[in-house]
Amino acid sequence: MSESEKGLPRGRRALLWTARIMATLIVLFVLTMAVGYAVNPNEPMPEDFEILLLALFPVGMCVGYILAWWKPLAGGIVSVAAIVVFLVALGEADMLAIMSFLGVPGVLFIVYGVRSRDEVVATGR
Repeated sequence: MSESEKGLPRGRRALLWTARIMATLIVLFVLTMAVGYAVNPNEPMPEDFEILLLALFPVGMCVGYILAWWKPLAGGIVSVAAIVVFLVALGEADMLAIMSFLGVPGVLFIVYGVRSRDEVVATGR
């Protein structure tokens, strides 16, 4: 636990660590799937639109979750934005439930970041 986390209320610390644990598990799972896809010799090379989609998910989402360990608000925004743009670009509603679940840590990071920012403004710390 870092020095800045020691003074946090228990609920906010739990929110942060819940988001971190969920994000870590999701990143590990997604990277495992991506590596399996990448090393499969039977998979064709992705085309232009697929490269754009891959840049959003899994790359954009994972980069956001990794960034969120240091900058929760910025990382949460990056990951949620990547997921939303991916869903819009893909245009398939059947992916909504899965992608919504994968976006939960991003939303938790955003909530934590906003609450922390509000406390800094209110207390002047």
